[in-house]
Amino acid sequence: MANGFDYTRLKRLITIYYVVQGFLLVLFAAIAFWLQSQAPQQVFINSLIRAVVAQIVLFYPVYRFAAHEAKREVSSCSTSLSKDTLLALRRKRVTGDIVKAAVFIFFLVFILRAPQVPGAQFSILFVFILMTLCYFQCYNFVARRQIKANP
Repeated sequence: MANGFDYTRLKRLITIYYVVQGFLLVLFAAIAFWLQSQAPQQVFINSLIRAVVAQIVLFYPVYRFAAHEAKREVSSCSTSLSKDTLLALRRKRVTGDIVKAAVFIFFLVFILRAPQVPGAQFSILFVFILMTLCYFQCYNFVARRQIKANP
C-alpha cells in the first residue's frame, strides 16, 4: 500500500461537529434567554459567572482529551496501517467513547440530583454545554492542524 492519508471520513466528522456546535450555541442562547425571563437578574448573572469559572478550570483537561482524540483519528486515516495498529486504534477509540459517555452520564445524574434551585440547575447545564462546545472546537482545531501537517 502507498504511504498516504485519506481524510474523507475525518473531514465529514469535522463538518458534523460544526453543525453540532451551531445547535449547542442555539440551545445555550435559548436556555439563557429562558432563564433570564424566569429567574431574577442576579441568579442569571451568578449562573453565568459560575459556568465561566468552571469552564476556565476545565479548559485544559478538555483540550488535552480532544487533542488526544483528534491525533488518534488523524493517525487512523493513514492508508498503510497494519491490522494490529488498526485494532489498537479501535481500542483507543472505544475507550474515548466510554469516557465521553461517562462524562455525559455524570452531568445527567448531577443535574437530576442537584438541588432544584434554578441557579444551581442552570449553572450545571451551562457548564455542560460550554464544556461540550469546548471539546468540539478543540477537536476541530487540532484535527485541522494535523491535516495541514500531514498532507
